[in-house]
Amino acid sequence: MTDSAVSSPLTSFAKGLWWLVLLRGVLAIVFGIIALLAPGAALTAVAIVYGAYALVDGLAAIVHALQSRGTNPRWGWMLGAGIVSVLAGLAALILPGLVGALGGLVVLWTIAIWAVVSGVMALRSAGGSAGRARTWAIVAGVLSLLFGVVLAVAILVNPGATLLSLIWTAGVWAVIFGVLLVVTAFTVRRAVATAA
Repeated sequence: MTDSAVSSPLTSFAKGLWWLVLLRGVLAIVFGIIALLAPGAALTAVAIVYGAYALVDGLAAIVHALQSRGTNPRWGWMLGAGIVSVLAGLAALILPGLVGALGGLVVLWTIAIWAVVSGVMALRSAGGSAGRARTWAIVAGVLSLLFGVVLAVAILVNPGATLLSLIWTAGVWAVIFGVLLVVTAFTVRRAVATAA
């Protein structure tokens, strides 16, 4: 079997995946910008925006994982991250309305836990990548993990007084994470075009 016979399915496969990573990055940037521009808005609105982002991000990650299971030995980690993201999105959309005044803390804890779990799973799944895509995946995983830990500590130390700053922090993190995903998507696309 020739190299071209092997690389052709891989090339067409990668061409079909880069846009999912791009979509996740764009959604993260949009969520971050909304959190930065409208932090004083009702927390329910922030919960809805975050919940919708996490839900779509999770579904995109699940599709990405299932499509890459033949070529990425660590696709299960990506699948796990997608499932966690979907659950976090659902929790952010459903729970704040059920718990009244504690809704803001529920949303913040959901974001913190999601960021930690997503960071760990991103680091585990990065092993299935190569080159710059792997580097960007590792950077995104480390930043997500650090953000989740910092957010959890801030919630524990002073949840009420820092709610607004935590929303801004979540917005900044989402924009940075989104930019890293967008860079990763275009890096993968460029690598595929070069290989083709």
